[in-house]
Amino acid sequence: MTTQVTEDLVAVAERWFTLGWRGELAMAPDIFSEQLRTNGMRVGVAGPVGRIKDRLRGFPDLTTTIEEMLQVGDTAVTRLVWRGTHTGPYGGIKPTRKAVEVADMAIWRFADGKVVEIWTLQDHFGLLKQLGCLPNGWYAA
Repeated sequence: MTTQVTEDLVAVAERWFTLGWRGELAMAPDIFSEQLRTNGMRVGVAGPVGRIKDRLRGFPDLTTTIEEMLQVGDTAVTRLVWRGTHTGPYGGIKPTRKAVEVADMAIWRFADGKVVEIWTLQDHFGLLKQLGCLPNGWYAA
């Protein structure tokens, strides 16, 4: 199999961040390689699937807004915001019933038509502040 043409990479990422993040996880094996590494750790297809299942358990009303997407060669970059109400357990935190808005950025590298490497950065500090897990006086510089 050959690497997808560059024009398709952003469309693949957009499909995952919209439909996949709503729970349509059956598409994951078509998008992600079993060799997938996220932030340097091998996670395979189960990595992104498990991550979304956990997030949907904690935030069943999850929505995403893609702010910006770009592609360079075999790489797609997505900047998005996800929102939801914390009505289930998430990351070891019991439900707080608080609404959150979290900035997220993902860099995906493709090979042979699938994502083989992901580097992601989320505003976990902001998430913890919104959930009331950090003191009011704390802030990110």
